[in-house]
Amino acid sequence: MGSSPEDYGGTKYPMIRTAVRQRALAEFLRKHRESIVKPDDKQVGGRRRRTLGLRREEVAEMAGISPTWYARLEQGKEVTPSSGALGRIADVLQLAPAERAYLFELGRRVDPNDAPNFADDLVGKTIEGCVRSISYPAFVLDRYWTMLFWNDELAELFPQWLKDPERNLLRLMFLNLNARTLVVDWELRARRLLAQFRVDFGKHIDDQKMLDLVSKLSEESDLFRRLWQEQGVLSSDGIEKSYNHPQWGLLKFRQTTFLAASDSSIKLIILKPCNEAAIACLGR
Repeated sequence: MGSSPEDYGGTKYPMIRTAVRQRALAEFLRKHRESIVKPDDKQVGGRRRRTLGLRREEVAEMAGISPTWYARLEQGKEVTPSSGALGRIADVLQLAPAERAYLFELGRRVDPNDAPNFADDLVGKTIEGCVRSISYPAFVLDRYWTMLFWNDELAELFPQWLKDPERNLLRLMFLNLNARTLVVDWELRARRLLAQFRVDFGKHIDDQKMLDLVSKLSEESDLFRRLWQEQGVLSSDGIEKSYNHPQWGLLKFRQTTFLAASDSSIKLIILKPCNEAAIACLGR
């Protein structure tokens, strides 16, 4: 079957240039291809098949890609796999979720089907339960920095923010006018927030939803567009955050961030109070 232009060099998909990564990807694909059990594997024409599992040509045909291109992938050669091509290969090889995630990590691509809805699965309910059991203000962000879950302590502090239907942290910071009075040193904090977000953007740079988020914010906020062009990058742990709360006055918190083991793009953020007003407003 003919190949798609997106699978070859000279496109927007970069080469997988690390030799160790190429070899690991090749070995992973080969092992899982050979482990596929077909109904006719035991007997073909009265004799056992010599080839274990699927042949390379069979994988290529079923995934809708060039046999030559797939062979180069299994040989550890420099190739330019698209997310779509890797996704079809993962389907053909019947990879489990963890195996599929590993394939995309090796290929340095974003899984087009990787959009978990944590509100509807066991993992999501577990994470939500953990967040609600934390005594400090806490919330969970997805890879696009949209709030998935939060506890009552956070809701009591920032009720106006949580009433926003989008609940995206970037959109709240740059487009919600209340942020300019609530957040101490708003422009400085906005610059730092965007530099921290860029770390996640770099991990999912070929995710169209991520690109759309940045593009839309660039159109809607002059400050966002200007700061995004600065190319700042910062880590996000151990940061002190201050707020001018309309009821409690100046509140200071220290942020700690944890990543979910099941999906490292999901972040649990806890705000520990670090001044008397913040401690008092939480009743401790």
